[in-house]
Amino acid sequence: MKKKQLKLTNTDLIAIDKVDGNYINSKGAKLYVEPTYKDAVEYYRLAASMGDAHATSNLGYCYLYGRGIDANLSFAIAYFKIASMRQDIDACYKLGDIYSSDKWGVQDNEMSIYYYRMAMSFILHNEDDDDDWNKNTIIWCSKLKEYPSLSFALGRELLCGKYMTKDVTISYLFLKHAYQGYSEALMNDNDMYKECFESVKELLNSSEYDPIREELDKEYKYAFTDDYEDEDE
Repeated sequence: MKKKQLKLTNTDLIAIDKVDGNYINSKGAKLYVEPTYKDAVEYYRLAASMGDAHATSNLGYCYLYGRGIDANLSFAIAYFKIASMRQDIDACYKLGDIYSSDKWGVQDNEMSIYYYRMAMSFILHNEDDDDDWNKNTIIWCSKLKEYPSLSFALGRELLCGKYMTKDVTISYLFLKHAYQGYSEALMNDNDMYKECFESVKELLNSSEYDPIREELDKEYKYAFTDDYEDEDE
C-alpha cells in the first residue's frame, strides 16, 4: 500500500509566508514525539531554512542518532555548529557532549569545554566571554538546573583549571546546580543520571571547597529556599 504523501496544511503555508520558523519547527517536534521521524525531518528542514535555530539543532539530533534519516556524524556536527552560531543553547551543549566522549571518535576535551563554555554564556546572556560569571550571577541562575551535565562539566573544569582559569567559588556553585538538577531528574525516575549524581556528590566533598562551603551553602539555600534540599537530610 502506497504511503500517504506528507502535505503542508494551509496554516503551514501561512506560517511560511510569515517566515514563522518557530511554528514549523513545533510541527516537526510534534511529529518527532509521535514518532514520525521522516516527516519531522521535513518540517525541521523547512524551519531551519527559515533561520530557526532550534530546528537546525533538531536536525543535528536526527543526523546524530539516525532518526528519520541515515545517521551521519559530519552532518550532525555541521548542523549543531550552525545552530550554535544562532545562539542555540542545546546545540552548544550537544557539541560539548560529542567532543567530551570517545563514543563518536572525535574526542577533544578542549573543544568540549569550548562549547560547554559557549552554552553557559548563552544561558547567562553573555556572548563574548566569561567576565560576568560572578558569584551572584551563577547563584541566581535557576536555569542552570535544567542543564546539570553542563554545570557538572564546567564545575569540574574550573576546579582543575586545565582549559579555563581555576575558580573554586564558581566551580562549587556550578556543582550545586548540577546536584539539584540531577536530584530532580532522579526524583522523576531518570535513573540514567545516577552515576553522574554520585560523582557530583563526591566532588562537592572535595577539601578544596572547605574554606568556602558553609558561606556558599547558605547563600545558595537562600536563593532557592522553596526547592532546596539539603544533601545531608
